[in-house]
Amino acid sequence: MSVDFALLLRLEHAVADILATPEPAGRPVLDAIGRALGWSAGAMWQVTPGGLRCVATWSTSTRFEAFETATHDLVLARGEGLPGAVWQRGEPAWVREFGRQAAFPRAAAAERAGLSAAFCFPLRSAEGVEGIVEFFTSTLAEPPADLVSTAKSLGRRIGDALHRARAADAVRRSEARLRAVLDSALDCVVIADADGVILEFNPAACRTFGYGRDEAVGRELAELIVPPALREAHRQGLRRLLASGRPRVLDQRVETTGRRADGTEFPVELTITRVAVAGPAVFSGYLRDLSDKHRVAEELKASRRRVLEAAVGERQRLERDLHDGAQQRLVGLGMTLARARTALPDQPARAASILDDAITALEESAIELRDLARGIHPASLTRYGLRAALADMARRSPVDLRLGDVPADRFPPAVEATAYFVVSEAVTNVARYAGTGTARVDVAMSGTPGAHQLLVTVTDDGRGGADAGLGSGLRGLADRIALLDGTLTVDSPVGAGTTVRASIPL
Repeated sequence: MSVDFALLLRLEHAVADILATPEPAGRPVLDAIGRALGWSAGAMWQVTPGGLRCVATWSTSTRFEAFETATHDLVLARGEGLPGAVWQRGEPAWVREFGRQAAFPRAAAAERAGLSAAFCFPLRSAEGVEGIVEFFTSTLAEPPADLVSTAKSLGRRIGDALHRARAADAVRRSEARLRAVLDSALDCVVIADADGVILEFNPAACRTFGYGRDEAVGRELAELIVPPALREAHRQGLRRLLASGRPRVLDQRVETTGRRADGTEFPVELTITRVAVAGPAVFSGYLRDLSDKHRVAEELKASRRRVLEAAVGERQRLERDLHDGAQQRLVGLGMTLARARTALPDQPARAASILDDAITALEESAIELRDLARGIHPASLTRYGLRAALADMARRSPVDLRLGDVPADRFPPAVEATAYFVVSEAVTNVARYAGTGTARVDVAMSGTPGAHQLLVTVTDDGRGGADAGLGSGLRGLADRIALLDGTLTVDSPVGAGTTVRASIPL
């Protein structure tokens, strides 16, 4: 086989033109080389962590399709087959009577296709062998020396192109992964350069601060999301960091204040890290809106304050009730008994009458104390549980209180007491405000093992329109339920009755 030098030169230029395209492909390269040199079929292989993989095939006729298919299906290790051998040695190789080489995996397929000789050369870059190119023909002549040198030159050109394409693909993949991470992050991610200019503004930051990404990128971070009162301190801190290299807040969680697009300010948790990139400094800020956290904390403090105030008020009420009621009766009873003792020697009939009055007063005091104790915690609730206590309530209720399903199970004392007083307060409200004489109570358990809840529902068919913000009585119950991590809701559309629902974790 003789090769014209001018032809080889034109071939190098043609391959160079293909490699200069934005997305150089293996098949056009194989076609340019194969047709110029009169080959019948060819393949391009790429070095991967798993071995050599075929990335492109080419042939001049459909009769080589079976051979192309056999090539596509192969993965070759170093030293395996002709491409593996060239990968191992790093030098071009020419093989005559290829179809009779038993050590080559495709020898039989090549013989069936009539391919009797093969020429293979490595694709090199500065990093080493990037891939392998092989061609097949039916002639048996030795390749001329100028073809080998040209193959080495082409191998370097194609190898450099493969290396650049692989590096560009790695960059694209890395950028795609970074974009996916930024887009899916729940926290705000703001990346800025050494001048404080925003380079990246992820979707969470857009939602939190109210700016579109295009509005934010290119703007100064301090001007965009830092409140006016804190901007100069932010800029001075950045200048001090760049000048001294000594960080004060890097890699630490701090609470500060952010500013939305509408001018409102809100608490944020901020962590700033320096991005490890060459060149000028780049910083990444991770921000989390603390508005809900602060609101929940304030609500918890207010709830605890109301519970404390309710406890103090209840203690004062008990003191008044005891002082004005049972205590006065017992003092009077003591005086009555003293009179009876004075009258006993001379006036036994009068003493008996006084003692009868004392017995009556004692009974009335006992009744009053029982009523008082029932308001604090009914005895039946302690002894027999929620179902028995609700049955007692239904018998004494000022409205027709109908009990639906109520479990006979015993629950933790705090849960039983809370459920009882939810029903008591709701029934009292029905009697006072609903304009109806009936109400219904249902109690059930729900949830999964380890996460059960007691659901208490009180419904009436009254006028509705109850305050969804909860009156003082229900608000106190809501606070009490909140201490158990439960919830209380009121549904009261006008003209359609009222439903009070309590969910109390068990």
